[in-house]
Amino acid sequence: MKNIAGMHGGTVEARSEGRGKGSEFIVRLPALPVTDLPSGPRPPAGGCPAGPRRILVVDDHTDVAESLSMLLRIAGHEVHTALDGCAALEAARTFRPEVVLLDIGLPGMNGYEVASALRRDPAQAETILIALTGYGHEEDRRRAREAGFTAHLVKPVDLATLERVLGSIDTSPARAS
Repeated sequence: MKNIAGMHGGTVEARSEGRGKGSEFIVRLPALPVTDLPSGPRPPAGGCPAGPRRILVVDDHTDVAESLSMLLRIAGHEVHTALDGCAALEAARTFRPEVVLLDIGLPGMNGYEVASALRRDPAQAETILIALTGYGHEEDRRRAREAGFTAHLVKPVDLATLERVLGSIDTSPARAS
């Protein structure tokens, strides 16, 4: 921690009143000078260029699902998570997402099977499906299209790219399929 803070021109201080009394860590980092701020248009309030969306994040890696969900919530989206295919189908029925960010490599029921099941459900037929996966070959992209995915993103995906994709899709009920 001290080395990382030092690399950014900061300091780390540790305090404790003794064993068993807890610890306090203070990290100080220099403020960015106003002249170094990027110029250009600022993102809209809430950070969501397309407005907030109802998003279901499906990934069997808890840390990945929770981290992505947290970032999306900070960006203003309403988010629910599921850790496997069956939980994803149940969550889709109750949460009614506009968008599902779906890992392909799920245990049991994989992401392609989850996508196909969602597409067969009339209540979910218009849901936007985005593959968010480690599988990035052309065959994987083809299978994703055939299963009904709107987009295919390869992990790790940065939030700016994901927000761009979310902003480029129309989730209105009258959108063309």
